[in-house]
Amino acid sequence: MPKLKTRLSLMMFLQYAVWGAYLLSLGAYLSSIGFGEKIGWFFAAQGVVSLFMPAFVGIVADRWIMPKRVYALCHIISALCMMIVGINGFNDSPSFTSLFLPYCISTVFFMPTIALSNSICFSLLQHNGIDTVSEFPKIRMWGTIGFIMAMWVVNFAEIQTSAYQFILRSSLGLLFSLYIFTLPKTELLHRMEGKSVMSLMGYSAFHLFRNRRLAVFFIFAMAYGVCLQITNGFVTPYLESFAVQDEYAQSFVVKNSLFLTSLSQISEAFCILLLPFCIKKWGIKPVIVLAAIAWMLRYVLLGAGNPTGGVAFLILSMIVYGIAFNFFNIAGSMFVDSETDPERRSCAQGMFMMMTNGFGTFFGMILAQKVVNMFTESEFVGNRYYTLGNWSMVWMIFSIFALLIALLFALSFKEKNRSCEDGK
Repeated sequence: MPKLKTRLSLMMFLQYAVWGAYLLSLGAYLSSIGFGEKIGWFFAAQGVVSLFMPAFVGIVADRWIMPKRVYALCHIISALCMMIVGINGFNDSPSFTSLFLPYCISTVFFMPTIALSNSICFSLLQHNGIDTVSEFPKIRMWGTIGFIMAMWVVNFAEIQTSAYQFILRSSLGLLFSLYIFTLPKTELLHRMEGKSVMSLMGYSAFHLFRNRRLAVFFIFAMAYGVCLQITNGFVTPYLESFAVQDEYAQSFVVKNSLFLTSLSQISEAFCILLLPFCIKKWGIKPVIVLAAIAWMLRYVLLGAGNPTGGVAFLILSMIVYGIAFNFFNIAGSMFVDSETDPERRSCAQGMFMMMTNGFGTFFGMILAQKVVNMFTESEFVGNRYYTLGNWSMVWMIFSIFALLIALLFALSFKEKNRSCEDGK
């Protein structure tokens, strides 16, 4: 059994290392080649894919093809497409289309692997009689470690503004696909026989909007999804922009912007430990409001910080990310679970993810990009482009947006009686 848990931990490590090799450095790369005004479209594409592809691939893995084969195939196709992104990126002036199209196809096949990794892990643990409640979080933690380690490799190899990051990501994906084939066999479940296409794809979950509390929560889930992707897409271009100022050009922050950003993921791992205490003491609603306030503080601190005298503000902005991310995503998942009947829980959790990573990411990143474009523009300085302008105003607008979320959620969301929840 320890051997299985070790192998699954390595699976999670590689799964998220593949993602960490480019996700948070993508914005810096696009900014460096003059595509700073188009960063949002790359993240919006991820949102569109999240609306349908994970459910579709899940159906295939449940009914027709062995899950690990689907899992490996998705990683192979995704890696090869990302290899094309990297190759095209080595051109002196790559076109938007030459990067965006293969990136989109790569994302189409990568996003379902996140859910598949969880599914395969749960299946193998249950098949071998291992308690998933106690063991899965420990295994999943290695995914966060893999994500952070990949970011550090990209940072210290100094390829966060180079197409080499896509070559690294592609190589990891191909290597991982070979490892997947060595995993123990997982059986077809055939658990979806007789269900409608709408039900299989998860769209029948929209009937959950009949529940007022869930309806309000799902609407706000879109807004929280916007907050997450804003920093994924624009923090590294912002930090890189300080390089054009002589007093900041040689600072540790400018030269290691991705390492600084990785503090957010480290904070995320530690803040998980705070969540049970906070929910028990305050309840779900205050915790989710606190998440929005944390997003506001993150943006305020980013706008106030700089790589020298204001570096403490930048570090604090990374630390509060752990609260902002976990206190909504995990507490929100717990709320959805408490609000639905057992037979509808999977459906409701799928809708939660669809609203945050799907609709929220797509519409949010398009609007966020418009805000960034209002106050910044791509400028060629030295030997590369930077996204320069009034970043302080950008972060102020985003902080006001997060504050409005906190206020409106606090006023419009009605939580169940605490005593009822505690007794559940």
